[in-house]
Amino acid sequence: MAGPVGQFVQYLVSPIDEGVSAYAQVAQGAAHLARLRWAIPLDLFILLVAPAVLYAGSLAGARVSKLAAAGAGLVFASWLGAGYLLGTDILLYLAAKAPDQTAAAVLVDGYLSYPVVEGVVVAYLVGHGVGFPLLGVALWRARAVPVWAASAVAVWPFLEVLGEASGIRVLAAVGFALLAVGFGACAVVVVRQLVGRQGSDSLSSIASTAPAGT
Repeated sequence: MAGPVGQFVQYLVSPIDEGVSAYAQVAQGAAHLARLRWAIPLDLFILLVAPAVLYAGSLAGARVSKLAAAGAGLVFASWLGAGYLLGTDILLYLAAKAPDQTAAAVLVDGYLSYPVVEGVVVAYLVGHGVGFPLLGVALWRARAVPVWAASAVAVWPFLEVLGEASGIRVLAAVGFALLAVGFGACAVVVVRQLVGRQGSDSLSSIASTAPAGT
């Protein structure tokens, strides 16, 4: 839960719009330095989405379901380059504080247009746009979570991308919130399974140590 919820909070705090130029992003950071400063440590929570995806994939039956394995695998693989993208906030913060913001913005633009970074962005978009719908369908087919939770996992990336591209922050925020809700339902199921297993193990232990004939 920490990953999706932290990602949602980070988006609300961050003043940076993804669908604008590096020059506009530096200007946004300069106008809201305090918010950008808070957004940087919150970026760390986004990394926790990766293990959350693996738990969701396991819940959907990734060991036996090719659909669940493909969905979780695509999303997890696309998250491996997150460091390149999350580092952008630090770069924007330093650029926003620079005496010559125009020159600093040129550096940020050069970083974002670097082939490796552009490749990570493409992998991120493909992994999300394909992986999460597959994972959502796998959760639904496995009846691991309620239909509304599986649907939230499946559709959230489209709302995020549409909101980011159009500049409609509310739409993107709804997308991030849906992921938090969907993975929250997954977390509840996982906790219930763990509690059930511990209860079963305790009963088995009591039964095995009980004196014969009692």
